[in-house]
Amino acid sequence: MKKRLLALLLAIGMSATLFGCGGGSASESKAPAASAPAASAPAATDNGSGEVDYSGMKIAVLLAGPANDNGWNATAYNALTNICAKYGLEDLAYSESVAASDMEEFLRGYAQDGYNMIVAHGSQFVDAVHKVAPDFPDSKFVVSFAGDGTQQEPNVAGVGPVNSGFLAGAVAAASSKTGKVVMLGGEDTPSIAELVDAFEPGAKYINPDIEVATAYIGTLTDADRAKEVALGYTKQGYDVLCASANNAGLGVIQAADEAGVYAIGYNADQYSQAPDAVVVSVLRNFEGMFENVFKEIAAGTFEAKIYSYGLKDNGTVLSDWHGWDEKIPEAKAAMDQLFADLEAGKLDK
Repeated sequence: MKKRLLALLLAIGMSATLFGCGGGSASESKAPAASAPAASAPAATDNGSGEVDYSGMKIAVLLAGPANDNGWNATAYNALTNICAKYGLEDLAYSESVAASDMEEFLRGYAQDGYNMIVAHGSQFVDAVHKVAPDFPDSKFVVSFAGDGTQQEPNVAGVGPVNSGFLAGAVAAASSKTGKVVMLGGEDTPSIAELVDAFEPGAKYINPDIEVATAYIGTLTDADRAKEVALGYTKQGYDVLCASANNAGLGVIQAADEAGVYAIGYNADQYSQAPDAVVVSVLRNFEGMFENVFKEIAAGTFEAKIYSYGLKDNGTVLSDWHGWDEKIPEAKAAMDQLFADLEAGKLDK
């Protein structure tokens, strides 16, 4: 089981939190050694001062790709690392690039070691979680996917933002000069399809006449393939590219940079990948969502349900504009109006 010092990534975590407050190949990570199920780590307790002591809680996460991919996997790793630090927990336990054939072994190992909160970051883990969870009722399994069928009594919940694709489409349309925008999904999985499908309605909310293309690259890892596909769209006049494709998504940003068009980052603030192309990034606020579920586990109020957070719940937010709000002020103004519509109840997302 692989661990890293918390201090390395504290500054990287997302600052926004909920409600106004605060597969690849097998990795080098080793599955925990098989053993008899350990007793659950102590739940959070009142330390006598009126403050809750969470230090007995233990969190682990399984990632389908590398923890430093500056995208989907890094978002979960950084969010959970920050939660561990905030509540005085031991270092986050994690396994990265977990192959499908190893999922059950890793899940079982963490449960045997008494982890209270085991996060499986992606819909590809659902079947494995459903097989392992019944044997470990004292561990709570959290799958980063908000689709029906994820939850399972008594100890499996789904958690995730909804309408992040809508926001991506909106900001893409607001940034476009040619009136042609595209969203590329890595693979046609339920969690990716949900946001790809929401991209066009978001774009149309800003510009009813916008031309929208959506497609699947067929990979979550091959950035070169993703770049090739994306460049094909730039040659057709699409001037804003967006992708939810894990590591492959970086190829889409490279394509935008090379073609001299705009890109919308996804999951993490990807401005540094191409400062001349990435206008703004759509951030799925997993730190806030995971923190909410973590506190319910600690309080004993966890439910086997879908914990779903929309735009109005800050489940998805925008990154810093890094000066692009001055370069294309009309895009920033359109987003300000969208969030004003949310607050006023004119937009229910």
